[in-house]
Amino acid sequence: MTNGTIPLYLTFLAAIVFGATLLAIQPYSVTSPWHSYDQPARLYLRAAARRDSLALARRTATDEAAHWALEAGRAQPDSVALWAREAKAWAGNRRGDTTEVFLSTRASTACNLVLRFVGSGTGVKVSRASSSCLGAR
Repeated sequence: MTNGTIPLYLTFLAAIVFGATLLAIQPYSVTSPWHSYDQPARLYLRAAARRDSLALARRTATDEAAHWALEAGRAQPDSVALWAREAKAWAGNRRGDTTEVFLSTRASTACNLVLRFVGSGTGVKVSRASSSCLGAR
């Protein structure tokens, strides 16, 4: 090893250490506050895909939300099943104990599902659902 290659090796080693540090701390990763609604939304949509009225009664705060889910599950079972697997919240609007969440899937960026939740924490329930692709409302 000659003196001319040592700076090259040190530069390469510094780049690897910097890259590993950057991956470890991920300075620009921010968790969206809306992702806490992913799981309740998926559970609601799974019940809709199965057309399980009892599970929907537990997951909804209004009859309207349960009826919408049953209609969507009957009319488009494959689409609802896809949403139940892949729905991710990307935006929302919170007013008091009511939160409106916008969801999308990887397969369908043109179609959004809007769920209105009431409550907080693990006790959130769907009070309204709408989509231009999945239902009439």
